[in-house]
This record gives sequence, C-alpha cells and structure tokens, in this order.
Amino acid sequence: MKSLYSLSVLSFFLWLTGCATPDVKEQTGVLVNWQQQQQKISQLRHWAINGRISVQTEQEGGQADYTWQQHNQTDYDIRLQAPMGAGTTLISGREKGVNLKTSSGEELFDTNVDELMLRLNGWPLPVSGLQYWVRGLPAPTSQHEVSQWNKKGLPRVILQDGWRIEFRKYKTVAGNLLPGKLFISRSGGDEEVDVRLIIRQWTLGSELRSARQTNV
Repeated sequence: MKSLYSLSVLSFFLWLTGCATPDVKEQTGVLVNWQQQQQKISQLRHWAINGRISVQTEQEGGQADYTWQQHNQTDYDIRLQAPMGAGTTLISGREKGVNLKTSSGEELFDTNVDELMLRLNGWPLPVSGLQYWVRGLPAPTSQHEVSQWNKKGLPRVILQDGWRIEFRKYKTVAGNLLPGKLFISRSGGDEEVDVRLIIRQWTLGSELRSARQTNV
C-alpha cells in the first residue's frame, strides 16, 4: 500500500493526456535583450501564481490546482488542491527549511525542499528550481544552457541540473514578459519524470489583483 504521504503529494498533479498541445504562435517584432530581461525579472521577488500542475513518472501520475505565493527570496507558501475533494496540502518554505502539512493532519519538515520531495515520493521534483523557472530564469545556483530560443529572443528550452525546461507560452504582465506554460522533464537515472505547469494568472507585488495580462 502506498504511503499516505505519497498519495497526498501525488494527487497534486494532472497528467495532460489525449491530444498533443500545439505550440503557441510567437509574435514577431523587437527582440528582447536577454541580459536586461534577466536583470529585470530577477528583481520580481514578491509575486503570486495560480493554475494547474501535473506530474507523470514511469509508474504513476496525478493532478492538482495550485496557488503559489512568493513573499521574498526565501519565503513562500504553496497550496495544492487535489481534484474531487481528495485533499489539500500546504507547503511553507522559510529560510530554515520547508514544512509540509496534509489535510489529514500529517506533517513533514526538511531543510531542503527537493530532498523532502524525493524522500516523500521516491522520485525528484525540483521545487527549488521552479521558483526561478516559473519566471523564465535559470536558477543561479548551478550551470545552465539555453538550447533553444523563441522568435522574441526569449529562452524556449533551458537545460539545468538534469532537467529540460521548455517554455511553451509567455505572457505580458504589468510590462513584464513571464511564462504561461512550462513542460519540465527529466530522463535517465532511476526515474523519468514529466512535469507540466500551466499558469492561469500572474500577480505582482502591490498590483496582485490588477495586473493586466496578454499572451505573447
């Protein structure tokens, strides 16, 4: 029998089956200066996103709607709601570590969120990298490669820490170009993992409720 921990976390994610999702057409026009883009977006440290996240491994798959509030460089709160009332999990990251609580009352703590997820599931989930990838940035803690660029001059594919991060869509949010859909995959090693992250809404700083968005 699977542990309740694994079932709780696994239920957060939706594996998008059926028809393949087509690439979003990219508008042509003035190219983005990537160096300036990185500097600008890296200053966005107080933001919130919501949407749907999915994961598929060789053996399992699951789903959830999520909200993610990033308070500063180290502090964040993630709420994951499994479908059909199957349960809610809260992940609270702070400078000293990360705490995970399920709606059944169980609780876990670790100083490293990625190791917590690996211990919990038996397969990796790069939560620490996601803080940067959801903003369209490589994580500053390790080497990376931009292997593909889109027509706007933004990264289409970043390779980092054994993960392939593909940006399928960008949005304009309060004058900032930010991702709207990411496909993240890892092959080789002990377990293949595919993560798909759809961002329905971006909100930034004091304009959390009023940021106007358009697809790019």
